[in-house]
Amino acid sequence: MFAVKKLVEKASIKKPGGNSSDGLKASDVDPRLLFHNGVPSGAANFAFDNTHMILAISTKDGRIKLYGKGNSQGLLESSEPLPSKFLQFIQNQGILINVTSNNHIEVWDIDKKLLSDAYIVKEEITSFAVIQHSLYMYIGYSNGNISVLKIDQEPWHMVQMQYTIPLSASYGDSEVPDDTVVTHILPQPAAESKRVLIIFRNGQIILWDIRESKTVFKTGGNMSQPLHSETKKVSSACWSCPFGSKVVVGYNNGEIFIWSIPSLNVGRDSSASAPDHNSTQNTPLLKLNLGYKSEKIPIGSMKWIYAEGKASRLYVMGDCDDASSLNSLQVVLLNDNIESRTIKLGLHLSESCVAMELISASSNEQSKHRQESLILIGKSGHIYQYDDGLIERYLIQSQSKSSPSLPKEVTVKLPFADSSITTSKFISNTTNILNIEEEYYRELIKNYPPLITVETNQKDGSTLSSAKFTGFSKVQNLYITGHSNGALNFWDASCPLFIPILQLKQQSENDFSLSGIPLTALFFDSTYPLLVSGDQSGTVRLFRFKPEPYTTNSFMSLTGSSKKGTDHIIQSVKVLKTNGAVLSMNINHSSTHLAIGSDQGHVSVFSMDGPTLLYQKNIASEISAGIVDLQFLTCSLQGFEKNILAVGTKDSSIFALDTETGNTLGNGSVHPKKPSRALFMQVLEGQGNSEDATTKQSYILLCSEKALYVYSLVHAVQGTKKVLYKKKFHSSSCCWASTFHSNNDIGLMLLFTNGKVELRSLPELSLIVETSIRGFNYSPPKLGSFSDIQMCCSSRGDLVLVSGDQEILVFSTLVQSKIFRLLDFVSTIYSKERMTSQEELVPSQAIHKEKKKGIFSSVIKDLTGGKEKHAPIAETEDSKESIQELSVIFSNPNFPSETDNNDNLTADEDDLDLNIDDIDIDDHEEKHREQNKLGLGALNKKKLAGKFHALKGKLKEMKGNIHKTSAKEDQQEEQAGTVDQIKKKYGFSSYSCSNETSAAKLSESKLRDNLNKLQGINVKTTEMQDTAKSFSSLANQVLRTAEQDRRSS
Repeated sequence: MFAVKKLVEKASIKKPGGNSSDGLKASDVDPRLLFHNGVPSGAANFAFDNTHMILAISTKDGRIKLYGKGNSQGLLESSEPLPSKFLQFIQNQGILINVTSNNHIEVWDIDKKLLSDAYIVKEEITSFAVIQHSLYMYIGYSNGNISVLKIDQEPWHMVQMQYTIPLSASYGDSEVPDDTVVTHILPQPAAESKRVLIIFRNGQIILWDIRESKTVFKTGGNMSQPLHSETKKVSSACWSCPFGSKVVVGYNNGEIFIWSIPSLNVGRDSSASAPDHNSTQNTPLLKLNLGYKSEKIPIGSMKWIYAEGKASRLYVMGDCDDASSLNSLQVVLLNDNIESRTIKLGLHLSESCVAMELISASSNEQSKHRQESLILIGKSGHIYQYDDGLIERYLIQSQSKSSPSLPKEVTVKLPFADSSITTSKFISNTTNILNIEEEYYRELIKNYPPLITVETNQKDGSTLSSAKFTGFSKVQNLYITGHSNGALNFWDASCPLFIPILQLKQQSENDFSLSGIPLTALFFDSTYPLLVSGDQSGTVRLFRFKPEPYTTNSFMSLTGSSKKGTDHIIQSVKVLKTNGAVLSMNINHSSTHLAIGSDQGHVSVFSMDGPTLLYQKNIASEISAGIVDLQFLTCSLQGFEKNILAVGTKDSSIFALDTETGNTLGNGSVHPKKPSRALFMQVLEGQGNSEDATTKQSYILLCSEKALYVYSLVHAVQGTKKVLYKKKFHSSSCCWASTFHSNNDIGLMLLFTNGKVELRSLPELSLIVETSIRGFNYSPPKLGSFSDIQMCCSSRGDLVLVSGDQEILVFSTLVQSKIFRLLDFVSTIYSKERMTSQEELVPSQAIHKEKKKGIFSSVIKDLTGGKEKHAPIAETEDSKESIQELSVIFSNPNFPSETDNNDNLTADEDDLDLNIDDIDIDDHEEKHREQNKLGLGALNKKKLAGKFHALKGKLKEMKGNIHKTSAKEDQQEEQAGTVDQIKKKYGFSSYSCSNETSAAKLSESKLRDNLNKLQGINVKTTEMQDTAKSFSSLANQVLRTAEQDRRSS
């Protein structure tokens, strides 16, 4: 329900007429979420990482709750409060993908609990699928197109690949209907790197060959209903075969069809065959009649689980608001040997469901101990869990004449006893240093009953282990809860998971049974120690505790059983009575007087020595009776010290009573002109500027739903209204308020009905920090009832909010306030050190270098597997080689646009204008081998052959020109030599011609080198051309051999 986000922070507090260094500053506070325990409100979707046993639950307001092994929990919060469309883990990578309703793809790093990337998509995303054991995923859009994305590492971020599946290619050249929204993308099991099944909302199903970039099979047929002139639409789909030969499709009219899909990896008992390219089938293999069609319930979600024998089953969830429908959620046996009689089980919850997930719980040992669970999200956001083993047993036994027992659901809730919390107190023992070893608390956390079972060593209904309780002074944080059945529970809140230490059911000295009357108020004083409780009937009980330490086995379990009573802890129990439900209590330590306020306006003051009633005063109100706060204080009036009891009423009035007599002081009450329901009253003693001690004065703070008031205490005692500071609320109403302390400074915390939290200075009421609690929505309880949300905070501003039996939130207000042990330990959901096996992970883009064996040799070796001729031919899932091939395919455009084609064509023609000096025949080392492979993966065989022919022709032409040039220059060289001999005969020097001769010789040498290069190019080009021609035939031969070996096996 809760997540905290800081919105505004002021640099300092402005105090009129005083030193700005005094008082609470923004640098002193840092409201932050410490821990969230339980199920967040508004749960809407599931995701499960079956490698690390991590369950994720997304909410309607953009939060994601994580549950891991060892009772670890964590809460993520998106930047915008939007629901999720799709939620899925990248298995064994610690990455969670969240597709929001505004088409943002969020990449969450589970190890760091940070949003690593947010990829914004302009089109509407209608389908999403991750290729198993890889970092690739398909994104389907409302326009029928599909794109491929990849997550790159460190830091994790989303990258769009060049590979696409456009609607024009997948649907074919025929006329495309209007409703071509891609609703489901299902990579084919055992062939995820080769084929993917695409299902459109209009019912068309196509099988797409990833390597060939074309549709190889169509089915689904015409979904129009001529009798009703309606068109049924696909609403759900899933595979129902481990080989990908059958797919179950659910429609919005309640029909469920099973379609046959061709697969190369079908079992021997399956009739499906290899893909028949461009084949079409319009008749479903089977129709399931589960009653959804008769009630016109759309099929909301389906899950299929494979089991040995005949236990494979299909889970079907109807999308209906009527929980009374018998067809809301059903499980049906579905396997190759399905009988004519449908074996099914209806799971009937108290509400309809919005999401379901199958999780597999495993022990730490790699053994056969695995436990499957079916978890469901109800419309209310509650989580329900079934033991899938019991569901399987029921279905199997139903095939015989025996009558098996129906599986029972388990509602996921906090282990806070059977009754709801009606009042609470949170006490931080700031003097207590962490004096108990953390290993002790680690063991308690380990044995803590899990909310959702993800490990087989955690049993449903396990007993909540108690902490070692030797006294209140040994507990760092104490949480006390009063319940609707009259019970009192004490919790050790030193670690994020609260551990029970003591339960009190005692009503009097001789009555140890529960009263059954809800508790309404608590007061705890650790100095005595003393606990005072008040209930709805006006009964007040004073529990005095014996001196510490206590024995360590004093815990009374929440079920009521105990080996030992509380006689060694409780010294005495005194019972008092007042008129009306108890709303407030306070104690005067100097006089040991106890003041009690009720909802009928009665103020009763008792002496705890007796206890005896000193006086009772009724404060009438025309608007709303009820005493919300009581406080003892001493005030100077006309030079005399006076003991006063300040009383705050529900109608925002303040009274001052004489502590000894109960008489009203002054002229009566102080109240605003427009009163509203009061929430909190506090006397602020000795507040003021430190520059002049004489200016120090006491104030009285009153907080109501609509405004804040700070009155002068001296004037209020005299019945004179003097408002020093005032702040009205406009946007929303305040629902809770409390003061907190930081060293010698004091601040005010306000919580509003819309989740806004304000921290303000006192007495000026200046805003320090504004925060927000996402998911919080408070509605005042009806008369005579209690709110599901209970709020309380410690003197240091550590706030605890509990929402029913679903969730509990703790966040701290002050900077560097460490209140929990083992916070990091409990919050660690995933760690990179826990990764299962690096060999199973997706390989990176790097391809290992090999010695040069030609441009095609390495590719052919990868295809044939080297010398391993007898390797298994059946398609294998998620091998490194297949993912590497997939990375090559996805990294290149398979359907380039016309502009891209023109650009590529121009680039190819320009490449043919070679510079002979740039040609290097000898490959001294193989450079960029991976790039060559990537380029090869995208080349068309015909284009490649054409390129080689054009290059060869160009080189022949250049070779002929070089031959002509060489012959001409030889003739010129002979003529030049004759001239030089004549000159030498007549005594003329040939030096003047030496430069020209040297240049000619250099040109001759260069031309001869170029000729040798061209000859080498001609040979190599011929070799490459022959290799390219044989590449296709070789690949086809390998595939034929593989098919023969598979059939022979």
